[in-house]
Amino acid sequence: MIGLDEFVECVDRSGLISPADLATARARFGRLDSVGLARRLVQQGLLTQYQARKLLAGATRGFFLGGYRILRPLGEGGMGKVYLAAHEKDGEKVAIKVLPPRRAQEEVNSLARFRREMELSMRCNHPNVARTLTFGSDGDVHFMVLEYIPGLSLFDMVKSERHGPLRVAAASRLFLRIASGLQAAHAAGIVHRDIKPSNIMITPEGDAKILDLGLAKALGEEGGLTRANTVLGTLDYASPEQLRDASGADVRSDLYSLGCTLYFALAGDPPFGGGDAINKIFKQRMEDPEPIERVAKGVPPAFAAIVRKLMAKEPADRYQTCAELRTDLERWTDAMFVRSLLGSAAETAHAFHPPPPVLEEDDLRLLTADSSPSVISLRSLGEAEPTPAPRRRTPPPPLKARYRPLADPERRSVLAGDSRWLVHFSLIALAIGLVAILAIALLLHS
Repeated sequence: MIGLDEFVECVDRSGLISPADLATARARFGRLDSVGLARRLVQQGLLTQYQARKLLAGATRGFFLGGYRILRPLGEGGMGKVYLAAHEKDGEKVAIKVLPPRRAQEEVNSLARFRREMELSMRCNHPNVARTLTFGSDGDVHFMVLEYIPGLSLFDMVKSERHGPLRVAAASRLFLRIASGLQAAHAAGIVHRDIKPSNIMITPEGDAKILDLGLAKALGEEGGLTRANTVLGTLDYASPEQLRDASGADVRSDLYSLGCTLYFALAGDPPFGGGDAINKIFKQRMEDPEPIERVAKGVPPAFAAIVRKLMAKEPADRYQTCAELRTDLERWTDAMFVRSLLGSAAETAHAFHPPPPVLEEDDLRLLTADSSPSVISLRSLGEAEPTPAPRRRTPPPPLKARYRPLADPERRSVLAGDSRWLVHFSLIALAIGLVAILAIALLLHS
C-alpha cells in the first residue's frame, strides 16, 4: 500500500479528479492516511471503489478509453474484459468490452474475431439483444461500446436463494422474449453459438436480453475464422453437431442450446451436469437427459415435450425456427392454464421476481452520512473483491416462511439414526414385557 503523498500524486496524474477538487479534499481531510483519504474521496463521489483500489496500488493509467471513464469491471466475455463506464460529456452508463493488447498479439485470429463480433453485433437491432453502440481503438487497445444492462444473468438468478428455478408460466414468458431476440439475430444472418444462462441478462423490469456474440458466425459462412473440426461453445449447452464441428452450426444449434438453457431454468442445473469435458461431449452427442418432468416440479408432460423437441439429437427433429418455438410457448404463458393442468403442484416452484435495481455509487453515498462509519471498508480498498452493496430493508417474511429444513444431510442422517434406535429399543422392551406377563400367567396356572 502506497503512502499518502504517493497516493495524492497518483490521483493527480490519473486525471480522475481536478487539481482544485483534490486540493480541497486534501485540505479538508489532511490528517488521514492514504486509505482514509481514498475512502473519503469515494464517499464524496470523486472516485469509485475500483478506481480507489487501483490508485492505492500505484496505477495512474487505464481509467479513460475512447471518451469514456472506466468505473468498475463487470465481468469477462469470450473475447475480452467488460467494464462499466460513463461518457465524459453526458455521463451515460455503458458497458465497454476491451480486447487485451497482449491477447491480440499472441492469439491467432483473436483481433479478427473481435472485429467480426463488432461487425455482426451491429447488424441486429432488437430490444431483446444487447445493442452495440460503437467501437474503436486507442493505441493498441481495441474496444466496443455496448448497451449497459442492469440486473442479473439467468444463471445467477436461478442459482440465487431469492429466485431459484422458474415456474412453467414465468419461464414461458421469459423464453418468448429470448426466442424473439434470437429470431431477430437469425433474421440478421447471425448464428450465436453460445446461448447459455450466463449470456442471458434479466432486467429489473423482468425483460431478457441476449449478450455476447463473441463466438457468433454469419449464416452461410463457410470456413472463415472457425477451423473445421473445432469445438466451440460451452459444453453444458452446445449442440451435438456443434461439438462435432463448430463451423457447421446453424440456427437449429442455437435452438438446441436454448433448450438446454430452458432445462436449466426449470431444474436449476444443466441437463448433463458433472463429469469432465469428454464425459459432457459424449452425453450431449449420445444420451438423453433425465426427463425434465421428473427433475423439476410442476412441469406438465406436454410442456416437457417442448424441451425434448428443442434438445433432439438430430437437427431435423428439432424446431426449425424460433417462430415455431414461440407458437408452442405462447399458450404456456397463462398461469391459470398451467394451474388447471397441475392443480396444487403448479405452486411448488419459486415465483418469478425480477432482480432488484442495482445500487449505484450515488445510492451508496446517500446511505452514508459524513460522520457515520463508511460503507467503504479498509478491506474493500485494499483487496480486489468489492464490498457487497447494503440491502434495502424489507418486511420480515411470514412466520411459516422462516422455517427451513436442516441443510446438513449428515445431521439429518444422525437424527434419523437416533429415531431408529428409539424404535428398536421400544420393540425390545415390549417383547420383554410380553414374555414376563406370559411367565407370570404360567406360574399362577400351575
